[in-house]
Amino acid sequence: MRRSARALAQAAGRTYLQRLPPINDEGLRRRLWSIGILMMLGFALLLARTWQLQVIEGGQFLQLSEQNRLRDRQMKSLRGRILDRHGRILADNRPAYALLAMADDLPNADVLQASLRQLDIAIEPATLKSLRDKGTFQPISIQQDVHRDQVAYFAEHWMDFPGLYLDVEPLRLYPYKSLAAHLLGYLGQIRESQLEQDDYRGYPPGTMVGQSGLERVYENRLRGAPGLRRVEVDTYGRETQQLATKPPQPGTNLVTTLDFDLQRMAEGLLDAGEHTGSIVVLDPRDGQILAMASRPAFDPNIFASRLSATAWNTLTTTPKHPLHNRAIQGQYPPGSVFKIITALAVLEEGVATERTQVCCTGHYTYGRRVYRDWKETGHGCVTLYEALAQSCDVYFYQMGQALGIDRLARYAKAFGLGEVTGFAPRREARGLMPSSQWKRQARGEPWYGGETLSVAIGQGFTSATPLQVANFIAALANGHTLYQPYAVLRQESPAGTVLEVAKPTVIRQLDFQPQHLKAVVKGMWGVVNDPRGTGRRAQHPDIAIAGKTGTAQVVRIGKERGAKGQALLPEHQRDHAWFTAFAPVDNPRIVVVVMIENAGQGGSRFAGFAKTLIEAYLHGQTTLPSDLAVQAD
Repeated sequence: MRRSARALAQAAGRTYLQRLPPINDEGLRRRLWSIGILMMLGFALLLARTWQLQVIEGGQFLQLSEQNRLRDRQMKSLRGRILDRHGRILADNRPAYALLAMADDLPNADVLQASLRQLDIAIEPATLKSLRDKGTFQPISIQQDVHRDQVAYFAEHWMDFPGLYLDVEPLRLYPYKSLAAHLLGYLGQIRESQLEQDDYRGYPPGTMVGQSGLERVYENRLRGAPGLRRVEVDTYGRETQQLATKPPQPGTNLVTTLDFDLQRMAEGLLDAGEHTGSIVVLDPRDGQILAMASRPAFDPNIFASRLSATAWNTLTTTPKHPLHNRAIQGQYPPGSVFKIITALAVLEEGVATERTQVCCTGHYTYGRRVYRDWKETGHGCVTLYEALAQSCDVYFYQMGQALGIDRLARYAKAFGLGEVTGFAPRREARGLMPSSQWKRQARGEPWYGGETLSVAIGQGFTSATPLQVANFIAALANGHTLYQPYAVLRQESPAGTVLEVAKPTVIRQLDFQPQHLKAVVKGMWGVVNDPRGTGRRAQHPDIAIAGKTGTAQVVRIGKERGAKGQALLPEHQRDHAWFTAFAPVDNPRIVVVVMIENAGQGGSRFAGFAKTLIEAYLHGQTTLPSDLAVQAD
């Protein structure tokens, strides 16, 4: 039964096959060959691509894979300290948290901004775009000095912040806030233009660098060498473990020429009366800056972490410009301080002798114009000594007329007026010492004789910075050498090893007759010690001080003469006040220049400031006098 069924099925199959049309064996063969060739080409291409990826480009993809898994994160070095001449720390470091981003791991803009809002951190869209466009495996700083509450929140919700991480890094600290702020300078985030300069090669975006003062000048030495941490990260860029580390190398320490107590005292003198101006203190023997105060000032700590645009605008738009270092950038007529140069030129050129007398009636007529003396009743007949001691304008009007502008200019330029001192060439102002040639080139006009009279008493076109005046007084005090002022004594390693010692730089040697220098110094001694001297407030019972007062007029003399007249003027039109001094007279060790803007009175009012600083330096006094607030009244 079973056999018959199987036989029937086989017979039916044969019958069906016999009924099918015959197969074209040649066509099938072609199709099979075509399919086979296509499959072989596909396998060949696949093998070639595999060879390219694994053999030819294998190293590159391995590197990219490692970079995606391993990250080298830079460790900031400790910035070198800045100290005063006695080792007192003026600029240091403190640890702080910083929020950093890996550009390639950041989410889209909306997600990132939402994440940052959770931390109460705002980031501008343009800044965000800049971060993402950088496309670098180096971390980019978003915010320094993150608050501890933000740190705690980040630690609890770290999975919500892909591409971001916190790290501890040193932050600049100025323990005495605004003390010597203009000289020390401040840090700021590196600018795009700086990244393109050779001096900043290798600096990653977001780095804080010196933007002014010593912080900028010595940036490469203070910065040190950054370290490196190799870490493993997950797919969100979050650190999972640290694999290796290379510690950073601290920067070089700077030991400055500043005397901490003297600097603090100079600033205290300005602050006590809320004065706008500056005080410069030099060592005349080599040009060391012992103190440099400028008011108003600023706290450089606010720059240590990223400064907001609002805070920056406030600093830069405040009318009195606290970022402006008046000691090197303020340009003022030197007033009667310039009479020192006129007096020396008179003697050197043989125009007059020490005994030559000029009778002062309170005014001097030149052409159609009457030039007034500061003392309406006049000084009577005076010699060079009396003219300096009493600051007689009429005497110097006549001497200036006899000298002429070009001889005056030659002596002023020998003392460094009209040129930068070299202390901060890119930052300091040049001032102006006019001459007949200058006026022809600058104004296209000839020089007029009446203009010489104004220059002879430090007015007219003449202008100088407080540092220039201090430097010229220092050259007068030492008798023969104009030094380049400097503020760094030496550079040291973090361990205290001396790496480099600064040496005084001579700008030029002066060639004046000793007896002429002696006569001028005698007149300056009379300013302080003569009963009719204009700077008697600087007189000291134990120290022989020589000085010179000066009034720099902002508007032409009129009814505004004297303290009452000045009080009628708007503040910005009131006279500036100068007082300069050096001591001891027989062996000068200190030069002081006080410059007060719009004081409304002459420098005699501030002679006590110089006396206080000289006494502090020579006698070691470290506390301010109790009557400091009324010294200038």
